[in-house]
Amino acid sequence: MILRDRFSHLRASRFFRFLAVAILAVETGEAGVCSATGAPGAELSAHQNSSSIPGTCHVLKRGQTLYSISRAYRVALDVLATVNEIPDPSRVPAGRVLFIPGASGPLEIPPAAAPLLIWPLTGGVTSPFGSERRREHHEGIDIDGVKGQLVRAAAAGRVVWAGSEQGYGNMVVIDHGAGLSTLYAHADRLLVDPDEWVDSGDPVAEVGSTGNARGAHLHFEVHRNGLPVNPLPLLGSGTDRISAAR
Repeated sequence: MILRDRFSHLRASRFFRFLAVAILAVETGEAGVCSATGAPGAELSAHQNSSSIPGTCHVLKRGQTLYSISRAYRVALDVLATVNEIPDPSRVPAGRVLFIPGASGPLEIPPAAAPLLIWPLTGGVTSPFGSERRREHHEGIDIDGVKGQLVRAAAAGRVVWAGSEQGYGNMVVIDHGAGLSTLYAHADRLLVDPDEWVDSGDPVAEVGSTGNARGAHLHFEVHRNGLPVNPLPLLGSGTDRISAAR
């Protein structure tokens, strides 16, 4: 379970072609433009010219994330971020009007359940969860950071590991109960000890580049019943907090 820090985005050739068209449409001003018609709260429409890429508009509602919109419309997250000029997909406020390329019409998407976790670090995701070309399965996500930046507990729980591990470097593991645990790796300095209780948002480490990291960042994993899962569906906007009974 040693982290392989190899960055390889945008996997399939079909995805490459679609992203290239989307980028070109944005750069030339030919992408669909979302605008409200009539009074505030009126339905949105995508105004397009003959050379624009087809698509529709979606208003991001409270509880929805760019990731959940990406899954609902089956449009890659990187494509949505590029077309809508969103630098950090993890920080998109409710009420933002999104252009969804390739969609024939808006979908009714129920708001997601309250997130279980907050973001442990403010920064862009530089390496996603899962398998990519030239890289073994990535059991977490990498979040860009600056050396010394505080890493915070994604939820309340008990620290079950605080030390050094081959590949991961300095790391912290927190047990949140109900089979859920989180891991924070490559830290420069650890701020907690084993058996210590932490609340959601408490500092647990400082960003570093220990282990086999290439540059300062946080490697963040979420495990359910001992198995790694994609953290993104469980993460909120970074402001929601949960508590655990001690």
